Amino acid sequence: MTTLGIFVFIVAILFSIGLHEFGHFIIGFGPRLWSVRKGETEYGVKALPIGGYVRIAGMNPFEEIAPEDKDRVFKSKKPWQRAIVLSAGSFTHFVIGLIIIAAVLAAVGRPTDTPTTTIAGIQPPFDGHPSPAQVAGLRAGDVLVAVNGHRITKWQEAVDILHAVGPNRVEITVRRKGMLVMTSAVLADHNPQSGKKVGFLGIGPTFVVKHYSPQSAIAGAGHDVGAAMLGSLEAIGHLFQPSTLGRIFSQAAGRQTRSVEDPTTVVGLTSQAGGLLGHGDIGAFFLLIAYFNIFVGVANLLPLPPLDGGHLAVLAYEKIRRRDVVRNPERGFKDVAAFKINQDRRVADEHGGHWIMPWHRVRPSN
Repeated sequence: MTTLGIFVFIVAILFSIGLHEFGHFIIGFGPRLWSVRKGETEYGVKALPIGGYVRIAGMNPFEEIAPEDKDRVFKSKKPWQRAIVLSAGSFTHFVIGLIIIAAVLAAVGRPTDTPTTTIAGIQPPFDGHPSPAQVAGLRAGDVLVAVNGHRITKWQEAVDILHAVGPNRVEITVRRKGMLVMTSAVLADHNPQSGKKVGFLGIGPTFVVKHYSPQSAIAGAGHDVGAAMLGSLEAIGHLFQPSTLGRIFSQAAGRQTRSVEDPTTVVGLTSQAGGLLGHGDIGAFFLLIAYFNIFVGVANLLPLPPLDGGHLAVLAYEKIRRRDVVRNPERGFKDVAAFKINQDRRVADEHGGHWIMPWHRVRPSN
């Protein structure tokens, strides 16, 4: 399932790139593998599926245009029309994110912050030994019934008892597939995540899931898209902080090891997607795709060449100054030095930064 998840995630991202460049696009870079022309638009796939680009007649200020086509090229259109074209790719990513999030909310719902008495996950071995929960034979899906003879109706009741017991033996009763199961374990003397000196069993709860109607799912998805856009801007800002840049350069120079699970890398993000689907967390898997699209949409609007935001910045400059950035080839290179708009390809998928995900990762809390 993990391998399948990785494959599905890659296909989903390529599909997103295709939608971004819909109209006149080539997916990938390098030698052309396949292409077809419909009307005046060519669609194709190249050998390296690492992005996508679109080449629109008239976007390159140094491109020679046939006299009969001068009124049809990109540069001849009104500024607001060009802005719509340039923004359409990012808008598509936002729509993809909205649709996926709404579908997940309607079909699966959203975990709240309210825990149930059902065990979601078991702490793996730590400090060189199996966790107490593993020793006790507890499993995901078990429902807590009693701890040390005290009936459990809320998760926090079990937490309080376990913390108070300390590193001593505790008796536990759970309901498993309709049957009562009694077991016991000696608790650890600290929580390996927080380091707190409390009785620690090593179990994490499931959470109450809020279900949505189709209408409320769309409204909730709209809120999530807005929050994700702000979160993406914060992540991009964090990426350019001196500490983050120092870490990146250290890793590039081989002085610091980068984890394969790091979601700021393509390998880490893909691995995380494969792991989610491998564990059957389909909702989180699709949310990862949704939030990836939203992040790419925001990053694509940055005022940097060759992103769409770079072209938009040039368009805004021309509108404010009431003159073209490039008026003639002799002055062209001087005028575009700051913007580098002589690039004739725009890349759909430059990404990085730190991800903020809306679902709960199972972290044993007690």
